[in-house]
Amino acid sequence: MSSQPAPYHHGMLADALAEAAFRQVRVEGTAAVSLRSLAHELGVSPSAAYNHYADKEALLGAVAIRCQGELDTRMDQAAARCPGDADADLVARFRELGRAYITFAQQEPRLFAHAFMGMCDFEPQLLGQSHAFVLLCSVLDELDARSLLRPGIRMDLEMTIWVAVHGFAELALNGSLPFEAAASLLDSIHRLVLRDGIAPAP
Repeated sequence: MSSQPAPYHHGMLADALAEAAFRQVRVEGTAAVSLRSLAHELGVSPSAAYNHYADKEALLGAVAIRCQGELDTRMDQAAARCPGDADADLVARFRELGRAYITFAQQEPRLFAHAFMGMCDFEPQLLGQSHAFVLLCSVLDELDARSLLRPGIRMDLEMTIWVAVHGFAELALNGSLPFEAAASLLDSIHRLVLRDGIAPAP
């Protein structure tokens, strides 16, 4: 006798669909996601799935938020690896954030790509809501407050660094650069933005 799946409580189906889609994106990529197929996998009707997500794009948007959350977790862990308050600790934390961003792209290429799905359509001010971006801004503000940055360089520096690190990750993912070159990129960023005499973190 076949067993029937337990019904989902209100709100739980939306999470279950997003989690199943997240797992599928991680393994197969964005193009593999089908709302109807996921509904079948979870033992619910397509109409039940569409009650929570009007279409596939809505579901993919929920998955993108989960992907960004995974990146945020990696960035938090990177910052936690350099917990001290000395100048050297702060410089090391700055480097670790960049390294964690690139490592996430290397280890989770499909999640990385999906995390920025639709970024061409977003409003620039929404970037400030990204936890990873806020972490970068916070470290740069502290470096500037301690006069560890080159004089006058702080304004909009987060955009320059984000574009450089994200662009490197994209180029490495498409095979144009080796991921092993990440250390050279981070060294270069340090030489460009840190005050003379501040050694790059190892």
